[in-house]
Amino acid sequence: MKHFENDPRVIRTRFNSTCATCRTKIQKGAEAYYYPSSRQVFCLKCGEADYSQFLQSAQDEEFYQSQYR
Repeated sequence: MKHFENDPRVIRTRFNSTCATCRTKIQKGAEAYYYPSSRQVFCLKCGEADYSQFLQSAQDEEFYQSQYR
């Protein structure tokens, strides 16, 4: 799957953060979902559904685009 600059991704945090949804503290070195376009970090519980939906949409788009190459 092709990755773009503003695609959300799973990161290991480099500093203490706060989840944008539930305001849970995310410790330095913990895994979290990062959305570069909005510069928001989500804990694994809050970000899982949206990230899964993004991956499914990206995979579908890649499949449909491959039919026109």
